[in-house]
Amino acid sequence: MKKTRYFLNKTEWLGGVLFPLYTFFLILRDNPLTTNLSWVGNGLGYRYLILIWAVSGAFIFRMMIRDLAQAFKLCWKGCYDLTFLFMILSMVFPYLPETLPFLAHLHILISNLAFIALNVLILSVFYQGQQRRWQLGRWGIEVTSVILIFCALLYTRFLSINSLLEMFYTAAMAWLLLLARRKCRV
Repeated sequence: MKKTRYFLNKTEWLGGVLFPLYTFFLILRDNPLTTNLSWVGNGLGYRYLILIWAVSGAFIFRMMIRDLAQAFKLCWKGCYDLTFLFMILSMVFPYLPETLPFLAHLHILISNLAFIALNVLILSVFYQGQQRRWQLGRWGIEVTSVILIFCALLYTRFLSINSLLEMFYTAAMAWLLLLARRKCRV
């Protein structure tokens, strides 16, 4: 029996390899335990790099979640796109608390809304996916919960959202979505 080789498709290549590598490249600009990507992008002068990160991340996560929803044979609703708009808007407003405190607070508010909306969207896709493939949907909910609990533990350890936490979340959620999509093919 001939063993079939599996190659990474465009979504897997972008979401599972390139985007986590780009995130890793960004967090190395400063100490990943004491700063976050917002500060790296705005405070250290890498504004264009962080905007590219936000826009590409929003589109890549949209592709991955939409692929997973299609694999579960779910209907994609237009309101889901608001999540990705929040992700992009969060980086449009600069995070410079010393010079522009109002915009920094707006940045934090929109970033938190984007984080909540993204996780609600991922959990809802897995929850709705339980109707089609119960075990895979439940697995997705459980792994998402473990990732979020680990993020909460990292947050309580450092009492801030740092680049290490952002890197872990980005890579873990991207790989979770890609693994779930791959399991849908089996």
